[in-house]
Amino acid sequence: MGLFDFLGFNKLPAGVTNATLVVTDAATYARAGQFITALQAKFHNVAIALVDHAHAAPTLPHFVLPADIATAAQRIVKAQPQRLIMLGLGEQYMPLALATSSPRYWLNAQDAGISQAGCKLVSTSSTGIQIDGALALGDPLTDLTNLPQITTDTEICLRFKEQHESDRWLGYFAATGEDEEDMAYALFSRAMRHKMGLMLLAPRDPARCEPVYRESIRYRLQTIRHARFSTSFVPLKTRVYYIEQAEPIASLYGCVDFVIVGATLNQNAKNTPDIITPILHNRPVIVGAAHRENPLLAAAIAAGVVWSGIDNEQIFHHIKALIDDPEQGQQRAQLAHAWLKLQVGAMNRVLDHIQ
Repeated sequence: MGLFDFLGFNKLPAGVTNATLVVTDAATYARAGQFITALQAKFHNVAIALVDHAHAAPTLPHFVLPADIATAAQRIVKAQPQRLIMLGLGEQYMPLALATSSPRYWLNAQDAGISQAGCKLVSTSSTGIQIDGALALGDPLTDLTNLPQITTDTEICLRFKEQHESDRWLGYFAATGEDEEDMAYALFSRAMRHKMGLMLLAPRDPARCEPVYRESIRYRLQTIRHARFSTSFVPLKTRVYYIEQAEPIASLYGCVDFVIVGATLNQNAKNTPDIITPILHNRPVIVGAAHRENPLLAAAIAAGVVWSGIDNEQIFHHIKALIDDPEQGQQRAQLAHAWLKLQVGAMNRVLDHIQ
């Protein structure tokens, strides 16, 4: 026994030893609540080992591993876990898995080297991640049980005939929330200077539509309001197509070249980001930095099936890339569609493999 053990400095917190030990980072743990609850229901004693510090400490028995990987491995040995679950970590943490002879499971794996960790199960969140022996079971943190049925309204898309024939791009800022429209106009202004296109803008809350419209007049952009649309086609000189009711929000997804998801551009937005609908419509999806605590949104970002930006500059870079290379956008949209379908039932599939 070392001096620090003798003096009690290395003593583990109560409830940590002989438990199902989940090793993960703070960001992953923040979106893992439902999965951890399901683990508790199955195995009862669950503890958390974090490789970094969390803003809010877990309510379950937990400890933070030292930065030195060898010392951290010793802490894993000391914990004597009944089973070890490596959740969303890279292959640099393999010594932690190899430190115990208990059953090991590596979930949401991404690195090929993890195949050498001796795990009973290595699972990935996507079929596109190639690891020897791994099973593509989906991301268990999404807890997605079903997908909505979608219908494509080809008739409504015909009104954008002139834009398509003139090689104008259509970008949909869909279901925007509080304090997001200014950012939408700023991004559109930059994008149309790069190449002329049309912005579709749909605030999520109908009560906000009229105030947002009145505020947008200062931008002096030719705007057609969906509720007052009276011609066969949207004129080519139109810069903004403004949607003021909930019903056409979904039907317009199939008309556009890419979607910027509302409630991801500003943390003040009160609605929940919807990435499911545009992905089901096979549209390329761009998201901002807000509400990444949403489990499905976080999972999509981690899987790389959406374009994500932390500020205007990054989001504009993604918009520009999709304008310049639509084929690349469609390829990722197809990957996103396959990824989303895999997430249905992922939590139960993964739990069934953990014994």
